[in-house]
Amino acid sequence: MGNTNSTLKSKILTCSCKKRTTNPNEPQQPEILNLEEGNLRKPKTTYHLSNHCDEDIDRQYFNHFFRRHVFQNSFSAPIEKKLIEGECKVLDVGCGPGTWLIDLANKYEDSNFFGIDIKSVYPSEAIPENLEFVEADIFNGLPFPDGEFDFVHQEVMGLIIKAIQWDFVISELIRVTKPGGFIELVEYISPEKNGPIMSELYRTHAKICLERGVDVNLTSNLGELISSQRNISQVNKEKRTFVIGPNGNKIGATILDILTTFTTSDIATEEITKNQGITKEEYMKKFAKLNKELQNTRPKLSICRFWARKDLFI
Repeated sequence: MGNTNSTLKSKILTCSCKKRTTNPNEPQQPEILNLEEGNLRKPKTTYHLSNHCDEDIDRQYFNHFFRRHVFQNSFSAPIEKKLIEGECKVLDVGCGPGTWLIDLANKYEDSNFFGIDIKSVYPSEAIPENLEFVEADIFNGLPFPDGEFDFVHQEVMGLIIKAIQWDFVISELIRVTKPGGFIELVEYISPEKNGPIMSELYRTHAKICLERGVDVNLTSNLGELISSQRNISQVNKEKRTFVIGPNGNKIGATILDILTTFTTSDIATEEITKNQGITKEEYMKKFAKLNKELQNTRPKLSICRFWARKDLFI
């Protein structure tokens, strides 16, 4: 999947930046993405990939700005007016390094933002004053009272949440949302129209996930899962689809680079090679063949935002 020696910072994403922190070792926050130049309570494996290594934090960081570019905004729920007016309370579940939150907290300075994650990989200093991080496990329930937030957001947790956990997780998002407030879930949908090498890689990935109880194909049905919950009358969906690889132009090259950092990480490489019974060298050779395959195929990947308003009268 692309040049595995390249980095997202140098290969695809050309950004005009401002400092997020006074620490010179901290990454910079892109302002503009320029594509002219990724058991009910306690899962056995919480993260498919390390959530604290520099490589994966880098992937999550650029993945946020990629999704923002594709949608041309950071959310689809009609909450911006309240964010601008101020005193809007926003929660991001599974916030990782907090990129989505930092982006919005800097933009909407009169509103208040909260992020939770099981691991504290978010910045420890120089964060906006209107942003607070909490270390907590969603599978133990959200550590907030009922009806606490105007907007509850969750992004790309499809590789973490087991099939049997989705109902509980969604019910928790709804529980802590105020009547009349909004929830929004963002997920990638399984790729389509793959060539043989891409298909094999995806089947292996899906099989490994299923062994952990995670059904990667379930994300396409999130709308139905949300609508089946109490206090939700209508679910809205916004979808963006693009071609992976060189035939998808700059966007295709960008998502290919993001996917490459995901599938060639140490943890993913170890799991996939073990499952396929091949060596690391043989696995990496497949990527060279995949590059050729992608020149003649047009595999499609979609990102979907599912958002809903919690009923006013419950």
